[in-house]
Amino acid sequence: MKPTPQVESAELERRELRLTIFACTAIIVLTAGLALLMYPAVFANPQISLSLTPRVAFFGFCGLSVLLVAYIIDRQVTIRRLRQQMADDRKHASSAREQATVDLLKSLPNYSSFQDRLPMEYRRASATSQPLSIMVVILDLAKDYEAPSAARAAVGDAAKAMLRKLREQDSIYLLHASCFGIVLPGLATAAARSISARAAEGLRDVAGAHERFSFSINIINYPEHASSAHELEGLVRAAISESEEDGGLPEMPEKVPASR
Repeated sequence: MKPTPQVESAELERRELRLTIFACTAIIVLTAGLALLMYPAVFANPQISLSLTPRVAFFGFCGLSVLLVAYIIDRQVTIRRLRQQMADDRKHASSAREQATVDLLKSLPNYSSFQDRLPMEYRRASATSQPLSIMVVILDLAKDYEAPSAARAAVGDAAKAMLRKLREQDSIYLLHASCFGIVLPGLATAAARSISARAAEGLRDVAGAHERFSFSINIINYPEHASSAHELEGLVRAAISESEEDGGLPEMPEKVPASR
């Protein structure tokens, strides 16, 4: 199984820490050994010990070695602090994106709103003799993305991708956790398939190389496939039911009567 980027980053940080410790230890050992060899020559020899230059060179060498070790340690501490700040920034950015996704999904009308909108669109289409298409998009999340946060991110990205491909008069509904219903007024089946192809292109882009989800798109049209709003809704529910692995419908809220 391929290791996650977090594991690779932690392993890289441990290796860098071990390398820093090794470098500091090597410098300390070499400096101590060289200082022990220099000490008798500088302080034990009467002729050299009377001169100030060897002593300055000896203490300067020791001081520079200490400064070098301190610099390496300070560099390592600074890098760790910067990495921690970057990790915190990524965490904040991830939290902000997740909150934006949650807000987007909450702002989408639900199945009850879809039930209220469908009869109105049907009456408008039948009164003007125009077609009406319903696009049902069902996402099948990969196993690695079934966790709540990952699922919300995938569904939210899918919603944003489809919104960019729709017309201004189109409307999208979140029928359940991973199913969208899109109302396409005035579009026949052929034109709706064009919108479907554009939406599928956007969905493939956000699914990514890791294939966060697969999807299916069904198009239901009035008057080609249904002759009433009730039949349209029944076909929508059938499309959802056929895509469920167990053959059953997800739990949906009952239609809420419109307020007078």
